[in-house]
Amino acid sequence: MSLFRVENVHFSSKNKEVIRGISLSIDSGSVNYLSGRSGSGKSTLLKLIAGVLVPSYGKVFYNDVDIQSMNNSSNKKFRRECAFVFQDAALWANLDILQNLNLPLQTHNPDMPKEVRLQRIHEICELLHYDKALNLRPVDLSMGEQKKIAFARALINNPSTLFLDECTESLDKKNGSIILGILHDFIDRGNTVIYVSHSTSFVNAIGGHAYVIDEGLLSE
Repeated sequence: MSLFRVENVHFSSKNKEVIRGISLSIDSGSVNYLSGRSGSGKSTLLKLIAGVLVPSYGKVFYNDVDIQSMNNSSNKKFRRECAFVFQDAALWANLDILQNLNLPLQTHNPDMPKEVRLQRIHEICELLHYDKALNLRPVDLSMGEQKKIAFARALINNPSTLFLDECTESLDKKNGSIILGILHDFIDRGNTVIYVSHSTSFVNAIGGHAYVIDEGLLSE
């Protein structure tokens, strides 16, 4: 059984069909690269598979369950097991860094003691080499630093699937290498990665099964 199954998915935005009947299967523990020119629909497809966007037509299944028809318990489990790093970081602007990282822990681990949550936050910040104050807001950070916090937020609940949309964009070589090291360890532990990237060095380092998206259509 595939981890994700996409069946004849279409998606329209502003009266334009962005995704035009794509079907594919993604196995657990695999690495998958969605490639294509800018505007081809690859980031849209990534968000559709992750359940961030709702298909205009067709279905996306996770462990053989339609994401859009999941009950609350199944959806919460899905959100805990699958994490997304957005191209623009998408941190909560009205929350400081500590609160941005604490929120997913509180949501998915409501019984976790406060001191354990704080320990986890400090561990994940150390892993990402983030050494600035946690009471800063996203606006106080550079885009590269925001991307590191977005990655930390994605990892904080130990997901088994990562969706990555240009996750090393705005990062310098040193911080890009840190992310690559974390990703290699994540993959080596049998987890699943689905990603979009324009960085040739990142694609060469991560690899995976490539799907080419061209004007909303898929070719392998």
